[in-house]
Amino acid sequence: MVATTRPSPTLYRVCCNCNAPDADVKCSCLAVYYCGLACQQAHILEHKHECTHLLCKSIKKKGAVISQLQVQGCSDGVASVELMVLEQELARVHCKVGRLMMVSLQEAKYQEAETHFKQALHLYRKVEASRGTLRGAAARAAAGKLADKAADEGPHGAIVDLGRLYGLMRKNDDELQVYQEALEEVRGDIAHASTPQLQGHLSRILTAMGKMCLNQYSSQITNGAEGDKGKCTGAKSLLEEALSIQCALAEYGMAAQTLIILASGHGYLEMFDEARSTLKQALDLTRRCHGEEAKKWLYVTSKWPSCVKRRSRQYSNSYPYTWPSCVRHRSR
Repeated sequence: MVATTRPSPTLYRVCCNCNAPDADVKCSCLAVYYCGLACQQAHILEHKHECTHLLCKSIKKKGAVISQLQVQGCSDGVASVELMVLEQELARVHCKVGRLMMVSLQEAKYQEAETHFKQALHLYRKVEASRGTLRGAAARAAAGKLADKAADEGPHGAIVDLGRLYGLMRKNDDELQVYQEALEEVRGDIAHASTPQLQGHLSRILTAMGKMCLNQYSSQITNGAEGDKGKCTGAKSLLEEALSIQCALAEYGMAAQTLIILASGHGYLEMFDEARSTLKQALDLTRRCHGEEAKKWLYVTSKWPSCVKRRSRQYSNSYPYTWPSCVRHRSR
């Protein structure tokens, strides 16, 4: 027998600027490739917002400026506000870098992403504590400059991101502890002064906790163990509370995603009629956000667990966009 050697596979790397194949210049962030230095320089203005290498450099620069201001001292309220603004911007960059490392799905970067999220959470809470000491004109200036620019910013957004990261790292105990602490903190803030922003943070934490419970139930079934139905029931309550808040805030995109997760919980509980009705509601909500692309969007974003394999025969061909192919029907 003549020995044959299999040719080594060639990696197909596309230039991020001109889409040319066989790009061999790798960015320092190790995420994108270019066919040459000219394309890399032409694309830098767009890529710098997602380049972890450049963002980490900006973290060092902002940290140096903050350290210099702290050494000089902030005797007046205006200087204190400027320091808090810099600390908040630094926290946002930490969160952005952590998210980029988390979505890369490279386990080697998860530990570094955890460090960034924890640093962001520390800075956010430090800013909140310093903000509580301001009075008069300084407090009014801080209220305008320190407002969160996006709904997922602030300490609660960092906590949700940290919980998601622990889920990817399979640290279930840490994930549960993070969400429980965040839930208690947000409920306490709402009891003191309820705002739409706090309600939005609460809905995101509830959705994340519900999804976590369903993922744990899925893992139990996948490993051959008998799943705890109590987790599904608890997740259902959490998701329904989150859904009511999102509908009240007219966050229809978030509500549609919550409905999709809730439908998977109904599937685990073998409540197939409720699952189908829930997915129809999700489709109606996505039409408000995506128009004619609603069915396609819902089909792509539905992440039904592969272990849910049983449902009634009457649903075999009905509503195909809301029953992804990974949900296999069979009768016992």
